[in-house]
Amino acid sequence: MGRTSVSLALLSARLRQAGHSTSSYGYFVTRDALDVIAARFVEHIERAGGVDADFAVVGHSLGNIVTRMALPHLPGLRRFVMLAPPNQPPALARLLAQNPVFRALTRDAGRRLADAAGFYPTLPVPQVPTLIVAGTTGPRFARSPWQGGDNDGIVGVDETRLDGPDITHVTVEAIHTLIMNNAGVTALVQRFLAEQAEQADAAGDTAAIEAP
Repeated sequence: MGRTSVSLALLSARLRQAGHSTSSYGYFVTRDALDVIAARFVEHIERAGGVDADFAVVGHSLGNIVTRMALPHLPGLRRFVMLAPPNQPPALARLLAQNPVFRALTRDAGRRLADAAGFYPTLPVPQVPTLIVAGTTGPRFARSPWQGGDNDGIVGVDETRLDGPDITHVTVEAIHTLIMNNAGVTALVQRFLAEQAEQADAAGDTAAIEAP
């Protein structure tokens, strides 16, 4: 929230240098509801190469929730990279849920992120190999929203976790807003996507769609 697809420009360039085709998707939570954003994400992938073609998604923060909402409509998804995902209701969103400024800026997205009982149980869990990368360089004082636990300044490490059949969780020393530019994160993403490329048809291409 509050970012654009430009935030993933450096990672996108690095992925292209590694031989991937990339296409970035941006959205505005102040304008559209999450259902609309997720539907347009599916349309974006269709324009970029087709939902049935083999592709991976590299998402940052809320982009991962958008992707999870879209999962039933992405049959060609082969790998999913989640950077700093709020896979569990984030403490910060719950803390600010009644703040009028937060509500005005985040609208439907902010409301849903704070909705542990109504929204989160509806989110599909990825059924493809998934890499979750969580940052750890946020504040650790006891009165923070994360009560001294590891976090990236926006999302707690425990809030990024997700149980699934083929999900790997790693932590890196990075903050939320810049985790996608971390060289170590780039190496993790490239290695993870390379495993997909090795398994793909040699005649095909691997596309990486970034959702901030």
